[in-house]
Amino acid sequence: MPRAPHRNHRSWLALLLGAFSLGTGLAWMLAAAWGVAPLDAFIAGASELTGLTIGTVIIVISLFFVAAAWLLGSRPGIGTPIAFVGVGVVVDVWNLVIFDALSWTPADWAVAARVVTWIVGFALFAGGVIATLASDLGANPYDQIVRVVHEKFGISLALSRLAFDGVILLGAFLIGGAWGVGTVAILVLMPIAMGSLTPRLRRWVHSIRDHERENPSPDSGAIKK
Repeated sequence: MPRAPHRNHRSWLALLLGAFSLGTGLAWMLAAAWGVAPLDAFIAGASELTGLTIGTVIIVISLFFVAAAWLLGSRPGIGTPIAFVGVGVVVDVWNLVIFDALSWTPADWAVAARVVTWIVGFALFAGGVIATLASDLGANPYDQIVRVVHEKFGISLALSRLAFDGVILLGAFLIGGAWGVGTVAILVLMPIAMGSLTPRLRRWVHSIRDHERENPSPDSGAIKK
């Protein structure tokens, strides 16, 4: 049998770096004020309405998605708390510590600088989503429920993501969330990125060569003799 994901150092590396990258990318996109992913636009709107920090709202909403995924038959993984608590903490550190301390407000920059900031943020965000999914230790709860629906109902990962994002985007629009041109771009690009890159990174994380090294076949043992 393949070794359990929690015993694979690559799984932990993907999860930890993914959470940091996702949180950093989200903070940068919010700072650039060009729009964020539909769920994050909703979270930003909820933060404005409630007065809670964005990181706190991320954690609260993530608990809801954890419960929903569990009801659909997908128990949270050992790394699930890291996937959403870590992202919430990283976003708040950027917003409340780094941006405030440096008085760094990309929203006031020239258009070209804001575009570059947003693009870099999106690359970090997308990479973080893909890495946490590929770790199989417990992805970000929203991405987890997207995957559960994909697996349970036999629809593509891209279509599952697109459906969830569309509904959440409507909610973000209704509460005045941080949606914009960038939100539409993410709505189109994220399903493509997840569908094409997640399987490739997962193959690296759970390397077949590592499994064969730890569990040599009888034939390979015979050759060595």
